[in-house]
Amino acid sequence: MTRHPDTYHGAGQPVFGDVGDRGSLAAAMRDCAVAYYLVHSLSDADFARKDARAAENFGAAAVQAGLDRIVYLGGLGDDRDALSAHLRSRREVEKLLGAAGVPVTVLRAGIIVGTGGTSWELTRQLVEHLPAMIAPKWVNTRTQPIDVRDVVRYLVGVLTRPETAGRVFEVGGPEVMRYRDMLRRVAAIRHRPLPILSVPMLTPWLSSLWLTLVTDVNPATGRSLIDSMTNEVIVRDPAIRELIPFPLTGYDDAVRAALTERHQGPGTSGIGRALVPRRPVIRSDRGRAAVLAVAGLGGAALLRRSLLAEPDSRWFYALTTGLATTWTASALLTRAAPVRPAARRAGAELAQPALAGAATFGFFYAAARVARRSPLLHRAIASVLHYVDAGTTPAVLLTAALNGVAEELFFRGALWEAAEAAGAEPLTSTAAAYTALTAATANPALLIGGAITSAVFGRQRARSGGVAAPAIAHVTWSVLMLTCLPPLFRPPRATDA
Repeated sequence: MTRHPDTYHGAGQPVFGDVGDRGSLAAAMRDCAVAYYLVHSLSDADFARKDARAAENFGAAAVQAGLDRIVYLGGLGDDRDALSAHLRSRREVEKLLGAAGVPVTVLRAGIIVGTGGTSWELTRQLVEHLPAMIAPKWVNTRTQPIDVRDVVRYLVGVLTRPETAGRVFEVGGPEVMRYRDMLRRVAAIRHRPLPILSVPMLTPWLSSLWLTLVTDVNPATGRSLIDSMTNEVIVRDPAIRELIPFPLTGYDDAVRAALTERHQGPGTSGIGRALVPRRPVIRSDRGRAAVLAVAGLGGAALLRRSLLAEPDSRWFYALTTGLATTWTASALLTRAAPVRPAARRAGAELAQPALAGAATFGFFYAAARVARRSPLLHRAIASVLHYVDAGTTPAVLLTAALNGVAEELFFRGALWEAAEAAGAEPLTSTAAAYTALTAATANPALLIGGAITSAVFGRQRARSGGVAAPAIAHVTWSVLMLTCLPPLFRPPRATDA
């Protein structure tokens, strides 16, 4: 049963039905004895209400159609814990499906390893897109991942066992592990190093925001799953193993099968594609153009104002943080694509742009030695670098890195894609826009530097197909510039005669 039978190409015969529309379910359930309920609305901010209404509709329609049973795939989690909103919703759906009177068999699972499963996609993409991870404390939470093929065996198995009707079962793979162990095991199978540093200050909100930058999982879905990762999801009652015994698939074998299926194309072993394509929050072309225009002009104003503030003052850091926030927020609101390189060899994707950033610095350093002989350019460059001398090194470098990434998200991300959609040449268009906005500073050195770096970082974007490469190049260039350039423009120290 699907809302889009015309686009379904899997096994069986598709029929139209929408769990949000109770009237559409009667025809879909006609002549059926058992229904498998594999529905969730995690991509919706109001998923709990929508899922509750859907479960009520489905349960009522099942009674009217005379179904013998509903089989529901829910989520693991100890009811004695403070369950996340996602897991609480799963429990509510269990009850509402059977509230009208049809017996429900519930299978509770944790992470399902298989192509298209959202939790598995998070795991895979984090490993493939990141050379290292600064992770929140939820990476130490225990879980019990299970191969999608084993889940299907259980789902089919309960159908042949009438005594499973009206019961709740917990299903999991043969290994209990922490999320960090899962990530490292996938990295080892992919022959990739993945250093993981756990830090306590990354909140679920920050984690979900970070996920939107490095994966293509829908932001609302990612947030719901991140919230759930603070709950242990392990099997505490293995009763189903006595009713439906079979050799469970180990985690490494499940990962290899999922990776193989992904490269070969979808087969019949998966439950279905649970991954929701990410869409921009603002979907109309006119709305995105308005947001980008306002963010561009607002960012230029903040940049100019920050260069008029006192060095190392709270106003300077407030304005530069506001600039980074403005460009990052506008990019997230208007972009549909994930922020990652197109190629899958992250090692090369890290080294090449870093070298490009270092080479760009080398050019600027040589040019600066010549430019300091010009009184105009010397004053222009020194007026920017005195912010470096006045502030602490960590604060200055962090501010530069945040603003560098924000610039790339905005110019080589959102604005780049807007130019492509409009049929314009993106490299030229974004370079022109960046140069024009930099002109608001009235600083000739920044204007010249902006024009050059836009061309260099734009080529990184065109080469890699994503924003990660230009962001790495930009941050590398910024750190080297702020570390090595100030000594060239400091006045000579007075010496005793």
